Amino acid sequence: MITLIDLLNHNPSHIALESSNESLTYAQLQTKVDSVAQWLVKNNVRSLALLAQNSMAWVVTDLACQSLGIVITPLPLFFSQSQLHTILKDIDADLILSDTDIPYDFNLYCESINLHGAKLTQSILCSAPSGTVKITFTSGTTGQPKGVCLSASNQLTVAHSLVESIGLEQLRHLCLLPLPTLLENIAGVYAPLLSNGTVILASDTERGFEGSKLVNPAQLLSCISKHCPNSLILVSELLHVLIAAAKNGWVPPTSLRFIAVGGSRVSPKSIIEARALGLPVCQGYGLSECGSVVSLCSLEDDVTSTGKLLPHIQASIIDNELVVQSNCFLGYLNTPDSWNPSAIQTGDIATIKNNSLYLTGRIKNTIINSYGRNISPEWVESELMATGLFAQTVVLGDARPFCTALLVPVNERVNAAQIEKRLTDINQALPDYAQIFNPIVLAAPMRFEDGLYTQNMRPRRAAILDYFSDQIEQVYSLSTALEA
Repeated sequence: MITLIDLLNHNPSHIALESSNESLTYAQLQTKVDSVAQWLVKNNVRSLALLAQNSMAWVVTDLACQSLGIVITPLPLFFSQSQLHTILKDIDADLILSDTDIPYDFNLYCESINLHGAKLTQSILCSAPSGTVKITFTSGTTGQPKGVCLSASNQLTVAHSLVESIGLEQLRHLCLLPLPTLLENIAGVYAPLLSNGTVILASDTERGFEGSKLVNPAQLLSCISKHCPNSLILVSELLHVLIAAAKNGWVPPTSLRFIAVGGSRVSPKSIIEARALGLPVCQGYGLSECGSVVSLCSLEDDVTSTGKLLPHIQASIIDNELVVQSNCFLGYLNTPDSWNPSAIQTGDIATIKNNSLYLTGRIKNTIINSYGRNISPEWVESELMATGLFAQTVVLGDARPFCTALLVPVNERVNAAQIEKRLTDINQALPDYAQIFNPIVLAAPMRFEDGLYTQNMRPRRAAILDYFSDQIEQVYSLSTALEA
């Protein structure tokens, strides 16, 4: 089995990993990975859970496990104790390594990476497909974590394709998303290392994060300015933070050459605006079951697309749904019926033109109003987000005579008059059946902790409908009363 560390035969003196207070050359990285691998063998580890902030220790542990074929499960710091307990039971981990305070008896210490370990006793063996070396958990649409099993080949295939597609050598990449996010793990660590680049690692505090949330935007901007990266990976929420900052005087570092944004649909208007402000933004698309990235735009591609399919991807459109037939994941943990799939039905409505992918929305999210018109909420939400006024938007209207939306203003300075004006402008550009009326403006964000958003900050629509049912019913009841 070829692993990433086997492929890092670059200039041994070049910096591979960098943080605010230390750095590792490629030669030192190899030595550090070998040391951790020996420690893991000594402690008879076969399945490891990693619960830590973005750090060199995180990357070294990941590479050491891959080099030995040990199953590693990266755990998001923002998972609840209940979710963590469920995951640790499901994966049959015999060791958890962590840099944070959790209720486990830490009786081991890995000195070379300064992580504490707790031996775990499992009574039931997990059921995973052969070849599994990484289990990445998505919180899905119900809040119950779902384990996606990947091989080393699944991950390295994507990383190689990204290096080929982006075409940047010795890439200097700053990891902004948490490393348990598969996209940041593969596109933000593996791909830069394969390009003989440097991966910059900053703690939650340095990046202005607390759990899954950005709580200090000024710190995020400072971190980007300080490290002068060539590339970043963003979710749409962070993109809008950077756009707002650039419009208010923040000057993006001229070192930036490529910013990938994914997780949810981004309006072409936002991409064009970002580029005009010095943010070289390119939209991409992917899913964990395909090893993260499926398609990625270049600066020359049509901004209405999510870019060209990566070189290794074979895909087709069946009944309007994107189906990927290459580099499929091994299956879901403890679900043998899902193992060794030949294709992935993505659930996304799409078209492919000249090898470029165009997405409309999710099949299961499609709104069918009371007049029988189909509406993709993601389309309208991206237009609302492009105004820069909102941190979150969720469009509603299934089986209703018109659409409404839950809106979370980006800050307390956004007032009702601004919202009304922007909404009028948007409605004028939308067909009548997709226009937004009587929006519900929320005083607080919809949170992952309340089960309203996934860990990748996608709305859990069924949960949101239930949570805000009284307000939603009031909107439509008021409309019916006025018509009467």
